[in-house]
Amino acid sequence: MKNHCQVLVVGAGPVGLLLACRLKKNGIDVVVVEKKCSRSTHSKALSMNAASLALLRSLGVVENFEQSGKEIGDISIYWNQKRISHVDYCQLNSCYQHILAIPQPETERLLEEHFIELGGEIRRAVTLNAIDVGSAGINASLTDGVTLTCDYLVGCDGSHSTVRDLAGITFSGFDYDIDFYLFDAHVSWQGKRDEVHYFVDEQGFIIVIPLADGNHRFVLRCPQEDDSRPTLAKYQAVLSRYIPQPIVIQRVVWESKSQFYNRLASQYRAGNIFLAGDSCHLFSPIGGLGMNTGFQDAWNLAWKLTAVIRQRQPDDLLNTYGEERRSVAAMLRDSTDTSTRLITRIDRDSEKTSCWLPLFSNRWRARTLHPQLFSGLAQRYSDSSLIWEGGKLAGKYLPYLSLTCQGNRVSSYDIVDGENYFIIVRSESDKQQLIKKLGDYHMKIYFLEVNESGKKNEIQSEEYILVRPDGFVAIHEVLGKLEFVSHYIEMNKIRNYL
Repeated sequence: MKNHCQVLVVGAGPVGLLLACRLKKNGIDVVVVEKKCSRSTHSKALSMNAASLALLRSLGVVENFEQSGKEIGDISIYWNQKRISHVDYCQLNSCYQHILAIPQPETERLLEEHFIELGGEIRRAVTLNAIDVGSAGINASLTDGVTLTCDYLVGCDGSHSTVRDLAGITFSGFDYDIDFYLFDAHVSWQGKRDEVHYFVDEQGFIIVIPLADGNHRFVLRCPQEDDSRPTLAKYQAVLSRYIPQPIVIQRVVWESKSQFYNRLASQYRAGNIFLAGDSCHLFSPIGGLGMNTGFQDAWNLAWKLTAVIRQRQPDDLLNTYGEERRSVAAMLRDSTDTSTRLITRIDRDSEKTSCWLPLFSNRWRARTLHPQLFSGLAQRYSDSSLIWEGGKLAGKYLPYLSLTCQGNRVSSYDIVDGENYFIIVRSESDKQQLIKKLGDYHMKIYFLEVNESGKKNEIQSEEYILVRPDGFVAIHEVLGKLEFVSHYIEMNKIRNYL
């Protein structure tokens, strides 16, 4: 076992493993340490959204996840046992027009297996004791007596992050002071098994999520006079009260008790120490954005660490990690707080509640905005120095597009590699002339196919987009402003790319 690596990842949960996989695939020397002696058996994180599936596709492992999970294409919302609204994913401009329900242990297994296949190293049953930052790098002292040295250290070690504490980063926010119960059960029920159900009334809520193994996940606020575990009869009584169709719990296979949190780290970087996932943000699970947001943290940080380690861009690039990801987390913290207060009936504001009702005035919002938000595809880096104002795609993850390159057809999701910038062009002009003109940028050029009937194109004729290594659009402009690419390269000191 080596005692030095370029990047040390603390925490072998889903976020830490995704980060490690992306870095390892980029050729970065990375080691993962984990205090647990084996993978988690707790199925806390469950839903994987369209944005996360796109990242897994870029990593080359999405098929394994789809085989192990269950596709869910709709979220139905009930008020007093009557269906009042739904979130339909068929409007998403993505090939993933669904949520994938997959238990966290399965997510960890698949990512760990991929990391090991790539030659990665995971050291289990060791805890980080101390961090000493010196001129030669970071010394990480472990409980097994080993001191690992690394150039960069990333804390993916959850809500009680040791890395965050050792780095002196504050983690402010609040708890909802309400106990929630989660359990997986085999039930007899005639409800739809391809959608998530939110049952809400004046007293609280139940969330029902179908699982691939035929069981269902239930999330509920269950009033208790004491701290004892709810009985099967108690669970049954609560379900029968909220759910309009007859439902019988036949067997509970897993259960847990938790609180909902609302917290955000004061910063995501302290020198060469970084935070990602639950170590820097905690949301209510309403909407299923916690782990998915952590995945996007890891994806954002991975390409930037790769670029700096390979001396393709200067160290200042790493400052944009916290700038971009913390602003997204703050927005999600606020939006999930509003939804949580409404669904738990902490906040009974009728004006806020009306946004979920099936009114003509908010039909566009219900059909378009909510699916985009829950899918993760609505996240946008609006104020980043790495995003230039222009067309409406600037700052957003690129849409799912059919492209050609040197006569070969490819999809936009398949060319995001976490390492290189590229350009997508829509033009009726001579392609060879454009390739020659763009050749000085040393980036791959792809041309948008526009012969797909009925498909919405967000790139108009004679426009182009410059796409970052993480798949986010840096520039969306007309071809008459191609010089913006040169200015972007110069201002961000980009060098040695393809």
